[in-house]
Amino acid sequence: MGNSYGWRALIVVALLALGCKVGLAQIGPRYVIELEGAAPVAPAAPGRVQLAGRGLALIHFQGLSILTVGADADAYSAEAVRQWPAADLLLVTPAGSGRYGGVAPLASLGKLPVIVAEPAAASSQLEGADAPRFYPMQTWDTLHLRKGKTRLRVTALPGQPGTANVAGFMLEVGNSWASYRLYVSCEQLGADEAGALAQRLPGADLALLPDPERKAPLLLALQRAARPAGAHAAAKPAALTEAGHAFKALKR
Repeated sequence: MGNSYGWRALIVVALLALGCKVGLAQIGPRYVIELEGAAPVAPAAPGRVQLAGRGLALIHFQGLSILTVGADADAYSAEAVRQWPAADLLLVTPAGSGRYGGVAPLASLGKLPVIVAEPAAASSQLEGADAPRFYPMQTWDTLHLRKGKTRLRVTALPGQPGTANVAGFMLEVGNSWASYRLYVSCEQLGADEAGALAQRLPGADLALLPDPERKAPLLLALQRAARPAGAHAAAKPAALTEAGHAFKALKR
């Protein structure tokens, strides 16, 4: 009888352990990417976000480069893609005006990892050993990437309550002791909506907003520490330039 109860206890413990593993798998990242490490970089080296072409923003941080582009931007074409700067990861925000050429323009990017939003991206893929690797994301999906000691976490976020589509991506880039959070919006926001981003995203430091009229993303500082020296009032969006904006990872 004692042995019977002992075996039952072991089975219960095993099932509980298995359940814990399943639960952890469900709340973990949807995707994990490991890239070859870059050359050593000083831990306190600043990052930079800068204009890299019409509708293109390039984010650098300690050996990691992230390129962002709108799926309906003028830069999103097979001809333009060949002129894009090199990057470790591409983030394609959904088309806002309805014009979308699918993923075909990205065929020349090789095996570059590409983040896209579902469901628009699910309708088409590229095949072949040298095709880009697509990572479709729904709201609250996360992607973890590591390159050397640099880490990136991307989270797909919803918009206003009651909406289901991906409204933007939160990029948290850093190392083992500090990080910086940059929100890449998929939606063109009015002045009031942009002004409310700091309250809606209290953990974000900076935001990139699409601006089809200027053909350049807008940069919006969300935290006082990220604003230019002497700026006390709420910051207003400013056009991203080739000189770019430098930032430093913050201890969290």
